[in-house]
Amino acid sequence: MSAPATDTDWIALYLDAAAAEQGVARNTLLAYGRDLQDAMVSLGKHGGFAAADRAALEGYLAGLEASGLAPATRARRLSSLKQLYRFAHEEDWRADNPTLQITGPARVRKLPNTLSIAEVDVL
Repeated sequence: MSAPATDTDWIALYLDAAAAEQGVARNTLLAYGRDLQDAMVSLGKHGGFAAADRAALEGYLAGLEASGLAPATRARRLSSLKQLYRFAHEEDWRADNPTLQITGPARVRKLPNTLSIAEVDVL
């Protein structure tokens, strides 16, 4: 199958397939759709989904971090892109998958809270 003509078509076909083949929940599909629409705007400067390379994708993700988006939001946006590009590669829309080597934001590891003296006394 040849690649869809527009980025909007890429998103629509991917979301249709995710709903039909993977049974993705409606709210998840809506979130992925919003994430991919956002990426589409940025990647349009680099030829859209069909032409964007790893550097363009990493630039988009760096912009998300610079704008102050939470790590969980950035991770979900990357996940949306990874799934779209995996699907595009499987459908032969692209010869490669530029997201393969991209890693998500590091998880913030919180130290455990310390007990107060009163809490220690209760123990």
